[in-house]
Amino acid sequence: MHIAIFSESYPPVTNGVAVSVSTLRRELLQKGHRVTVVTVRHVQASPQEEDVIRVPAFTWPFAPDYPLPQPRPLPRLHRFFRENRVDVIHTQIPFLLGVIGLRMGRRYGIPVVAHYHTLYDRYLHYAPVAPQGALRALLWWHLRRFYRGTQVTIVPSHFAVQYLQRFGVQSRAVEVIPTGVEFHPLTVEREEARARYGLPSDSPILVYVGRLAREKNLNLLLEMLPLVQREVPKVLLWLVGSGNAADAIEQHVRRRGLSATVRLQGRVPHEHISAVYAAADLFVFPSVTETQGLVLWEAQAHGLPCVVVNEGGAPESVRDGVDGLLVPNEAEAFAQAVVRLSKDDALRRWMGQNALCSPRLTPGEMAERVLEVYRRVLVNPPAGQQTGG
Repeated sequence: MHIAIFSESYPPVTNGVAVSVSTLRRELLQKGHRVTVVTVRHVQASPQEEDVIRVPAFTWPFAPDYPLPQPRPLPRLHRFFRENRVDVIHTQIPFLLGVIGLRMGRRYGIPVVAHYHTLYDRYLHYAPVAPQGALRALLWWHLRRFYRGTQVTIVPSHFAVQYLQRFGVQSRAVEVIPTGVEFHPLTVEREEARARYGLPSDSPILVYVGRLAREKNLNLLLEMLPLVQREVPKVLLWLVGSGNAADAIEQHVRRRGLSATVRLQGRVPHEHISAVYAAADLFVFPSVTETQGLVLWEAQAHGLPCVVVNEGGAPESVRDGVDGLLVPNEAEAFAQAVVRLSKDDALRRWMGQNALCSPRLTPGEMAERVLEVYRRVLVNPPAGQQTGG
């Protein structure tokens, strides 16, 4: 089978969508399929990429790390589809490249499967030049139109299904398929990992791994930390990741006198992430804008219990009271959960062992379920694709 994946997010871009796309591509290739990725040009992209078509792109000031495709005719893509037999088009993001993918499907009679990864209405603050209400209405109008043009929409959680339905977004069919996570056994001892990153050996360490961005609700961690300190004086909050909120977080930490208690690590390459988890005691996740929260499965695969805000799609990855704790989006409630697990070593270890056994898809299982979707749309080809714009 030859699959063409359309996605603005693809390595070297680093976010959950890019991880999902690269994981799916790798697994499909291992199963003997051909995968062509249509994505944007990036200055850090390897010139040796095989079966990757990079289209002209531009950056915008609100999110300079995420290039956007230029909205113009793309003769190269038409030539590609004329010269290659493509069985399925799989769009990952419902905007410029996604719309182009829909149009290619309609033009060349190829079934289109779409992914819904992101609560896009929670990201409108990146476009402050227009009234938020008007932008939100336009966004949902576009999403309703886009997903009507696909045969199947894949979402990573049941929450995402309900979220789309709430705003009237419909597809011919919806499949819940979370992104799979590989189990990485810890190869680094706790003491070695802490020494590597210059972390104190006797502090309870709360780790967050992910983008440092407004929509990740990281202020909640900064608000709950002084409350935790009253009960656990040596606690340390370790923020691992990069993003456009890093400077604001650093200023907040200095203003509040938390410099000795909060460590901003910056981004750690994924091949070194096991050492990060090995050094930590708890994983803390305040985001309320996740459709899955892929990093939770990763933390659990390393034996870390998780404290998670009980909103969005992230709670579906946690068994409350078994491998983590789900809490309201309030600093006091979050702090109480952190204190409970920090002070109760037996409970924390028990949850950590349970986390290792938490139910989650492997990348191979995810790819097989996606392949089943592809096979289904090939058996029942579309009478005609509707364009998304």
